[in-house]
Amino acid sequence: MKWKEVDSLVGSIKTRSLVARPTTVDQCRETLAYCKQNGLKVCPRGAGRSYGDEALLDSQVLLDVSAMNRILDFDEEKALVTVEAGARLIDIYEQVHYRNLTLPSSPTESHSTVSGAISANVNGKDAWRQGSFAHQVVRLSMLTADGETIEIDRSHELFNVVVSGIGLTGIILDATLQLKPIPSPYLMVHRYPAANVDALLETMDKVEQSYDLAVVWMDAYARGDKTGRSVIHAGTWIEDDATEAQRKDLLAAGYERLDKHRRLGLGLHEAFGPLLSLALYAQRPMLKVFNWLYYVMNRFGERNGPSSNTELFLRFSFEASFTVPPAHLVCGARGYTVQLTFPKSQAREAIVELMGICQSSPSPPVTTILRAHKADDGLLSFSEDGYSLNFEFHPKKYNEVESRKAIDRIIDATAKRGGKIHLAKDQVMTPEQFARIYPRHTELLEYKRRLDPEDLFTSDLARRVGLTPS
Repeated sequence: MKWKEVDSLVGSIKTRSLVARPTTVDQCRETLAYCKQNGLKVCPRGAGRSYGDEALLDSQVLLDVSAMNRILDFDEEKALVTVEAGARLIDIYEQVHYRNLTLPSSPTESHSTVSGAISANVNGKDAWRQGSFAHQVVRLSMLTADGETIEIDRSHELFNVVVSGIGLTGIILDATLQLKPIPSPYLMVHRYPAANVDALLETMDKVEQSYDLAVVWMDAYARGDKTGRSVIHAGTWIEDDATEAQRKDLLAAGYERLDKHRRLGLGLHEAFGPLLSLALYAQRPMLKVFNWLYYVMNRFGERNGPSSNTELFLRFSFEASFTVPPAHLVCGARGYTVQLTFPKSQAREAIVELMGICQSSPSPPVTTILRAHKADDGLLSFSEDGYSLNFEFHPKKYNEVESRKAIDRIIDATAKRGGKIHLAKDQVMTPEQFARIYPRHTELLEYKRRLDPEDLFTSDLARRVGLTPS
């Protein structure tokens, strides 16, 4: 174990932790024993792709499972894959995608680990069809605080505790995931501009019936009868006559391009990061013009029907995110993300109210993304039958306090509708806000007291919202 500086994906939280990087279950047990002997707490950590403090534990121990990353079994006939906790989603795709299989509910962060995806119960652009990541988990094994290994399938009482449980009940060791057959690795992607919230919801209703994946770029700066102005990107799987060998070669080049684009994008964004931060001092006029141009370009392209193109799923789901600056540059040194849900029955009212709050903030969101979802039963799951909005905020030093007041109004507006705040992207909720939004946290704590009576497992998030002692 070594002391290391560790920060969040957004980058505005800096910590120093003792990091253990086991490669076997026995080494995980040894780490837990060491922590007990020395009065240390433990936070399980995967690839560290959480935007906030879910996988951070300042001055304590991070148990990093990223070196436990083998694919243990693959049953092509049943479309099942069993992997260790540290296997990344992109590692799974490299093994199965050329066989015309996909892993539903894969988030944009392709380097997320399976254990992280389970603990946070993440979602993808197909969430209203395929649900959150929990819907793809057939079984998993977990190491508890006393060193016992528990096998948990979907019928086990602990399934909905561990899934979405942010690592508070134990260390996920491995999992079996249900893959989905697809006709090819290609999507037909259409773009639909929507002039306002009514057009957006009307179009989304059609998209949800006809497409397999969708994501919406929303203009948080559009006001009045233009509130909710958006561009919907919708994709559906299509047939392709390539052989398996041809698909394998094609996707091998795709993964190489994905990696190069990722490294190039991160390098360029880092190089121009100071300019971005400077430009965001003129955030409101700059982004108002940018969002308007993006909408107009897509509206212009729609004159003869919705613009469309064929592209690899890899590009649509993963690679496109590298064309925008990473979260730590978008949000800045004081920034944060917020992803919230609201029920479909209140979608129009929610969008209008939330856009109004954002526009009243001295630092409105730099980016605003909408997705469709369906509910699941995880005790701390944020998905429901409705929509989510994901915001990236870049407050400045001189308006930090007023910007935070707007965030509290956003959280209150979410709570009053019975919505949720995604914990993997949160670093702002107070204990009072958390208790309102996640009333089932008391059920999680009952299980935690049974599995981990000494509160060995915790995180900066759990401490901040009052789930575990500070």
